[in-house]
Amino acid sequence: MNKKIFARLLGHSQNDLRLITDPWIQETFGVSVKRYDTIEQYVNAIDNAVLDKYFSTYWQADMKKWKYSGLQLIDEVNNLKPRAVLDVGCGYNEFKGKIDNLTGIDPYNDKADFKTSIMDFKPQQKYDVILCLGSVNFGSRDKIVSEVAKCANILEDDGFMFFRVNPGLPHDKKESEWVDFFAWNVPFIIELAENLNFKVLDIRDDTNQRKYFVYKKV
Repeated sequence: MNKKIFARLLGHSQNDLRLITDPWIQETFGVSVKRYDTIEQYVNAIDNAVLDKYFSTYWQADMKKWKYSGLQLIDEVNNLKPRAVLDVGCGYNEFKGKIDNLTGIDPYNDKADFKTSIMDFKPQQKYDVILCLGSVNFGSRDKIVSEVAKCANILEDDGFMFFRVNPGLPHDKKESEWVDFFAWNVPFIIELAENLNFKVLDIRDDTNQRKYFVYKKV
């Protein structure tokens, strides 16, 4: 659950849902949603609408700026000779045609091969490589664990996962105000690997205080 949106809704309504009106939602969050029966439902709907608006309208990719997790991954992944690669949260699908046998999914960008979230994705196969470059980074710890676990379930044994993650830093654009950035850290990266039967092959500091790391499924 998006903690920032929940706190704002609760502070405004004091649990009186009649005070959560569409004009107030539009003025506060810049999005519109239908009526719901609980604050939790409102939080989830507004959170998804905020993410959709930000990543489909304002966010821009810049693959050249990353020291380890940008264009350098093309050769690194292709050298693995993958049969199937999944780019989770692919944005503008910039690796398409550059990384062999790649499929890009994204819930907000029309350039994706499939416009869907990882949790709603229903693959017909398993993947040798999965990329999660800044995409598994929003919401609660439980949400992050669920998304990585879903990736683990559709990754082949001995498959690889490449990550770029945010330590909780907001984006510069004011339109990202209500985006809930999960604060990744090294202990969590290691704990997650242990819980999901991954071996950590690499952890590095990438550009803009991001972390780059690689898992191998064991």
